[in-house]
Amino acid sequence: MYSKLYIALPLIFLLVCVSACFADTPIQEQAMEIVDQAKNTKIEMNTDDISNVMTRAKDYQGKTTIPDNLNKKQGEEKAKETFEKYKSEEFQSKLKAEMERIQKALTGETGKQYYRDAMKTDTTGMLSNEQIYIFISSSMPVKTIRNYVQDVAFLDDPNIKFVLRGFVGGMKKIQPTTEFISNIIKRDPACTGKCESYKVAVQINPMLYRRYTIDRTPAILYVQGVLSKENALSKKDVSKAGQHPFWLIYGDASLETATELFVDKTKRESLKAINRKLRGID
Repeated sequence: MYSKLYIALPLIFLLVCVSACFADTPIQEQAMEIVDQAKNTKIEMNTDDISNVMTRAKDYQGKTTIPDNLNKKQGEEKAKETFEKYKSEEFQSKLKAEMERIQKALTGETGKQYYRDAMKTDTTGMLSNEQIYIFISSSMPVKTIRNYVQDVAFLDDPNIKFVLRGFVGGMKKIQPTTEFISNIIKRDPACTGKCESYKVAVQINPMLYRRYTIDRTPAILYVQGVLSKENALSKKDVSKAGQHPFWLIYGDASLETATELFVDKTKRESLKAINRKLRGID
């Protein structure tokens, strides 16, 4: 003998929601009739009836597909447009002049490079064919970013870079971006005259954000293998992040904590050396 259960509107609502995706079907018509009956009465069902309803709901769920993001193509085009503008000779010339102006205002000197080329790779640090990217944004607390800047400057490894998704305030003006950078690299945040600054690399690279689907900041990424200039600009390559082993951490974990976690996963000697230095062992 089946045990009798009394089902009110919640279960009926489940069936209607699922069947609503498939208009003009017998199931939808039956569901609507059941709803009408359920308005003033309870529906008596046994366990087999409930099982059948749930099976049908699951079947419709499997047939339901979510449409593709309509803005995906536009987003890819915008990312490429931003990166192309950043790479252009005209923009690099303006950027260099603006950074030199700010550097001169900070220290009274020019010629020191604090804004390295996005794809430039150096092998003079602890990392060789590896990269650590710290993804930041102007919406992050300045103190958090400055903590990262101090650690990166202390390590003095050219293959550890900061990455912005785009220009602060949009692409029309360079000054908000350069002022943001100058603010986070100053050794003394209260300094307003000629100020000493940390030597770190900052790049604007929306393609890296897309390649590794970075959707929030801060994020710290460790990649084995150096990305070529061509790969970084290829739309097809965006979906091939797995061709280089990588590990990603979200949240405002310190660089010491992040490298310790990366060491645990990779056992790489280069990361061990960086972590030891951050901990003051070496």
